[in-house]
Amino acid sequence: MEGRTSMDEIDQIILNKLSLYESLAPLELWYEIGEDQSFDEPVTKGEVANRLESLRAQGLVKPLTEAEGGIRWALRRGNANR
Repeated sequence: MEGRTSMDEIDQIILNKLSLYESLAPLELWYEIGEDQSFDEPVTKGEVANRLESLRAQGLVKPLTEAEGGIRWALRRGNANR
């Protein structure tokens, strides 16, 4: 999945969901995608994690660490190279 730069429907849904909420944990994001899902194959939790990492590599999202040790994800605002 590394090197992937095109955005498919799932990537677009992830970015849309993160734009609607300030931040989401991967599990919350997986539930949100499942509610909108119109795909032949269900999206797995692992696929959501991989796509978040891919979108992070593209400079579109960033991880946020919470006090409990969980990680939430948010859109990267402004310059993507920061």
